[in-house]
Amino acid sequence: MSDQNWSYQTIEIKPSFLGSFDADTLNEVLSREGMKGWELVSTLNVGPMRPIYLFLKKPR
Repeated sequence: MSDQNWSYQTIEIKPSFLGSFDADTLNEVLSREGMKGWELVSTLNVGPMRPIYLFLKKPR
């Protein structure tokens, strides 16, 4: 078992009026958070016209 401790963050990305997601916006968010040391662990998209949730972690 690892002795590593993690901090976790969830980011909600809302769809546009028509329900789509802009790839540039997603890339900007992931790049910005990556520069802060956050790593994408998983995503959740619960359906059309609903937000995407990004789950990130970084070492404490």
